Amino acid sequence: MHKLTLSDDVLAAALELRFDEKHIQQYEAIIGFLKSHGFENSQIAKLVSRQPSILQSKVSDNLKPKFEFLQENGIVGSLLPKVILSSPGILLRSLDSQLKPSFRLIKEMLETDENVTAAICRYTWLLTYSSKGTLRSNIDILVSEGVPSRNIAKMIELNPRTIVQNVDRIIDAVKRVKELGVEPKDFKFVHAVTTVLSMSDSNWKKKINVMKSLGWSENEIFTAFKKFPPYLTCSEDKLRNVADFCFNTAKLDPGTLISYPVLFKYSVEKRLRPRYKVLEVLKVKNLLKNEKSAQLFFRGEREFVENYIVKHLDEIPNLMDIYRGNVASETKSVL
Repeated sequence: MHKLTLSDDVLAAALELRFDEKHIQQYEAIIGFLKSHGFENSQIAKLVSRQPSILQSKVSDNLKPKFEFLQENGIVGSLLPKVILSSPGILLRSLDSQLKPSFRLIKEMLETDENVTAAICRYTWLLTYSSKGTLRSNIDILVSEGVPSRNIAKMIELNPRTIVQNVDRIIDAVKRVKELGVEPKDFKFVHAVTTVLSMSDSNWKKKINVMKSLGWSENEIFTAFKKFPPYLTCSEDKLRNVADFCFNTAKLDPGTLISYPVLFKYSVEKRLRPRYKVLEVLKVKNLLKNEKSAQLFFRGEREFVENYIVKHLDEIPNLMDIYRGNVASETKSVL
């Protein structure tokens, strides 16, 4: 055994591994195979450094069938190296007893290859979980609780990491969400479970304490949670900043934020404050009809710009500049 210089010197330099000289042809065959599937030298170096045993694989018996399986199911082009680099364990799993059954189970829930591909791209380790283990157990738990299949499917598609959590954590999260009054058949149930699973018990308590420090009762905190569970995934600073803006700048009624907790997910500087400035100008010019300010924060970007800015540019030419934060325009009188 001695240190070799492979034909791919980028790979050799990155790995600094010792290879048996009689296996050079095998190594070069693997490198050539990876290159033929869109891998760049740096990606090959990264893959082998993370999973050195890849160089012990046989192209025809191991790599080729798995690559073909992934490609047949939508992992193509630049996605292929990306997925494999993110989850090199895919190449170590059995195609027939692991990858195919897991894919079938996920497709059984998500129905289309496109949805499965989207889920895998969001969490590339998804296929490495056994269809007879955690994956199946967690799906069965949700089904037994009465969660509709379409809701489980959306949960897997949008946040696939959730469905491969430890089974005991899933059971605990389901119990807690039910105790908070969210019904399993409600579409918000899976969002609530995902929210609970996204943080540790200590972080959950910190979020609750932040909301209490803002003057909210537990009943108000969980009333908002039932309306929009993800608001509690916001950082403690974000919760404070949005509350401060809504109460002290926009002067919204406290009940408004409880009724529309989705406001916590918006950026104060990129969305809430720019829109607030526009709405204030429109109020001064008596151009805002009897619409609640809070509801205007929810409008889609195009709708807001067309109906509350472009529509009034004749009367207020600098309104777009105000929206974009042009300080000079903001200091000009709009009267």
